[in-house]
Amino acid sequence: MKNFNKCVFLDRDGVLNEDLGYISSIKKFKILPYTGKAIKFLNDRGYLVILITNQAGVGRGLITLKQLTSIHLYLKRIIKKNMATINDIYFCPFHPTHGIGKYKKNTQDRKPGSGMIKKAIKKWNIDIKNSFMIGDRKKDLLCSNGAGVKFYYKSKKKNLYQQVKELVKRK
Repeated sequence: MKNFNKCVFLDRDGVLNEDLGYISSIKKFKILPYTGKAIKFLNDRGYLVILITNQAGVGRGLITLKQLTSIHLYLKRIIKKNMATINDIYFCPFHPTHGIGKYKKNTQDRKPGSGMIKKAIKKWNIDIKNSFMIGDRKKDLLCSNGAGVKFYYKSKKKNLYQQVKELVKRK
């Protein structure tokens, strides 16, 4: 019998960092306070932490894959200062109408589709009943619901650490 993992899926922009539109450099990437502490809290309680993020800026030609990778490595390096780990990052570079060339594509990976979460569930053997997602937009809610994962909107009154602490206490 397989062991299943519990997981917290996190949207990126507006949840882990300030949502400043299409960000193409580390200089413009502003990580929100207590992000590392929140992820460390989840790690310590046995949760996998997986990012689920649309990144149509790649498909629109506003940011390269190399720049996106750089930003994600920077995020991981900063939260590592809190001894925190992001286990995996799923991103969708496609856009059905504004994508350029191979990136002009309609796909279930793009939120509100739930393809990225479904791939993570399969790869990481995730127990969806003991997992949840935090996002800041309706497309995050629809993505989560499509995969059968409980959803919470990012609190406007609390930082991410305060919010995850409360959510995990309820479990």
